Amino acid sequence: MTALELRSEPATGTGTTSPTPGAGLARHLALAFLAVAILLCLLPQLGVEMPPALAAIPDRYLLPWRQWAGDALTYVAKESHIGPVMVSQITRGIAGVILQPMLLLQGLVSKGLTIGGVELPPLPWPSVVLASALLGLRFGGARLALMTGGALLYAALFGLWDATMLTLASVVVSVAFGVLLGTLLGVLAFRHPRIDRALQPLYDVMQTVPIFAYLVPILYLFGFGPVGAMMATVIYAMPPMARVTTLALRGVPASIGEAAAMAGCTRGQVMRLALLPSALPKMMIGVNQVLMLSLTMVIIASVIGADGLGAVVLKALQSLKIGRGLEAGLAIVLVAIALDRLGQAIAERRPQHGDAAHSRRWALAFAAALILPCLLAPAVPALAHWPAEWSVSTASWWDARIAQMNLAFADTLREVKTYVFLWLLRPTKLFFLSVPWVGAVALVAALGLLLGGWRLALSCGLLMLFVAGCGFWEPAQLSLYLIAISVVLALLIGMPLGVVCAASPRFNAGMRVVLDTIQTLPSFVYLIPVIMLLGSGDFPALIAIVVYAVTPAVRFTADALRHVPGEIVEAAQMSGASRPQSFRWVKVPLARPGLLLAVNQTVMMAFGMLVITALIGTKGLESDTLISLSKADPGRGIIAGAAMAFLAIIIDRLLRAAAGGEPARP
Repeated sequence: MTALELRSEPATGTGTTSPTPGAGLARHLALAFLAVAILLCLLPQLGVEMPPALAAIPDRYLLPWRQWAGDALTYVAKESHIGPVMVSQITRGIAGVILQPMLLLQGLVSKGLTIGGVELPPLPWPSVVLASALLGLRFGGARLALMTGGALLYAALFGLWDATMLTLASVVVSVAFGVLLGTLLGVLAFRHPRIDRALQPLYDVMQTVPIFAYLVPILYLFGFGPVGAMMATVIYAMPPMARVTTLALRGVPASIGEAAAMAGCTRGQVMRLALLPSALPKMMIGVNQVLMLSLTMVIIASVIGADGLGAVVLKALQSLKIGRGLEAGLAIVLVAIALDRLGQAIAERRPQHGDAAHSRRWALAFAAALILPCLLAPAVPALAHWPAEWSVSTASWWDARIAQMNLAFADTLREVKTYVFLWLLRPTKLFFLSVPWVGAVALVAALGLLLGGWRLALSCGLLMLFVAGCGFWEPAQLSLYLIAISVVLALLIGMPLGVVCAASPRFNAGMRVVLDTIQTLPSFVYLIPVIMLLGSGDFPALIAIVVYAVTPAVRFTADALRHVPGEIVEAAQMSGASRPQSFRWVKVPLARPGLLLAVNQTVMMAFGMLVITALIGTKGLESDTLISLSKADPGRGIIAGAAMAFLAIIIDRLLRAAAGGEPARP
């Protein structure tokens, strides 16, 4: 055992735990270091004035990370070469190739196609509705058919057909590229463990960097428009597919690959014909995740030129036409729920005997649904395009109701906002802004040393030092203060609900519907009601983050408590423990890893939503990533995004170490 191992081991032959002197000393030193770090953080609150250089790193000592990042991106995008070819020519060529399937799909469902000088109209709306309903019927039954067909009928009824078709076309192409790239990387990581170890931190960064931070480099490399938006979507949505592919391949029994190799298959054939088909059911979970993350990007991508429902919502909110924004937002919600349920149904389906003949009949029905409306459309114009007189709009009604609600509840909402601001937001904000950088770095390093050893302490301390020294220390504190309050509130709401879910199957069934709906909705949708009722600023952002982040707190708490062995709880009760005592002294300690995982996932969800709140006026790192778009300042967006990702990674690593409970390693 090394001097930095902080956990005890059983004494040989006694059955009890007895820490060695070295481990005990190391733990006491780590606790002393933690106490000093906490004191450094609290000194400003105690009225002790710290040297300015310890409170915030002086500008003259800051490295020009922002300039370096901006210059590097500008060089790559405009001056660098690969052989005789400029990188910009390569990226624009890739953009041109990717654009073709998107234009084909958009023409097929919305804009029409021109082939050999002949203009072809888009598919009639009944073709798309019937085809989507048949897909739902094929994989999920009548209920899913009504859901998929109904979502598209809603879009047509409210005059959102073209926008919805453009959104679906971009999502389909993004999902196809995301699944392809994720599968290739997953296979590569499966075959080469070293590559897998190198890719895991990259995936972590890709999933924690604010979405807006992707957009500036994408603009430089791929240009403004739908292709750039799609590339940002693929980068954001691909990591889950790669991770799931690797895990699914590792779960395939080795005997399957060995049997294929003995049958004479080459290495590539073993992968293509044996391993991938066996892993396909689990891989479909990754496909579903790519689909939902692509829908999350619908509105964000509209910032750099993507058309569709996202652009409708963004324009409506920018012009304060909340009613129209609600209609388009509801269309996104319905499409997201329908696609999520369809993806789940496909992922959960298992091959059955006679599927080949059955599939041929479904293919014929699908072809008929597409072709028959096309044949009838020239004679019946209403089939070609949804007639304008059939469309309705509730935008004016919603605008009137919102105005009435704001008048009726204006005083109450103002009082609530003022109370929360004075007693919660402002004191917490001032506390975080007062924390000196040296105290924050020391605190993170001390926690790393206590929970995971010197390697975790060093890595987390260096990441925090970068955050303090990159020129965005104050925005980082503003982001952390909102995260801290949001996570605490989400846990205070979610964990008790999770306890009830674990104890009551009936309550759990009802909560599952609510939680599934919350998780399915694209994150931007949560901003619509808070803007509608609360305006902009930190308070509405806090509400949106809490609602979005409460789901993992409920789910993981319930799951952790349900997996506590029942015989241990029964033994405690037979020993005379009451139900509250058995819960407190038995269930909670045994469920500790799962409960810490609930905290971890709540923090990650809060970071994901915090990025979006930049659109309603928050002032942390997320705001800098958004401002970098409007000011074409790539260095600002990249470094602010990296700082935000590092904060998320620090919290993730510390919570994982606390949940894992493994000894520190030298």
